[in-house]
Amino acid sequence: FRPEYLSLKKLRKHFPGVALHAYTATATEQVRADIIKQLGLKKSRMIVGSFDRPNLFFRAERMDDRMAQVREVLRRHKRESGIIYCTSRKAVDELSELLNKQGFRTLPYHAGMDAEERSQNQEAFIQESCDTIVATVAFGMGIDKSNIRYVYHFNPPKSLEAYAQEIGRAGRDGEDAICEMLLAPEDRIVLENFSYGDTPSRHSVGRLIDFLIGQPKSFH
Repeated sequence: FRPEYLSLKKLRKHFPGVALHAYTATATEQVRADIIKQLGLKKSRMIVGSFDRPNLFFRAERMDDRMAQVREVLRRHKRESGIIYCTSRKAVDELSELLNKQGFRTLPYHAGMDAEERSQNQEAFIQESCDTIVATVAFGMGIDKSNIRYVYHFNPPKSLEAYAQEIGRAGRDGEDAICEMLLAPEDRIVLENFSYGDTPSRHSVGRLIDFLIGQPKSFH
């Protein structure tokens, strides 16, 4: 997704005798194979860690009243750092504004904002001048804030791989953190609008939504 990454294979050409290591937080088998190919690694050793993080707790809830439910989440995590993920930029702006009017300390973050404003909001979150970032998936790459106590999906993720990445930002200090998701039947339509082709991710997330809507639960 970053064209500059394709230039990294030049390192192997210029430094043939130097060990080359590539690290990523989440990558499917196909992506791992592509990394090896793009970096021109000939005799590579692949080490894949466990996805299991015992300090993360998961909860899915059927949508009844979106605003009331998200307010309850923020009340439970008063003065704690968290991320609320929304599908669209418009939803990010509207939700952040509404929550601020109700006394919560949030800031928006999405690719439609200018770079300076995004940087300021990110820094405010890291320095804890605000409690919650309301964001699209544009937020998170390169963010290393250890004490994020919750990640809340106001809308479902676009894929299981995306979900793994997004919840991975919670509880990096090893303390308990909760990953919550709000689900409604119409969320399937949103996913269809963001998915193209007959992709496994689209169908796997669709099946997950059907399952969780049918029997919302908390699990560890």
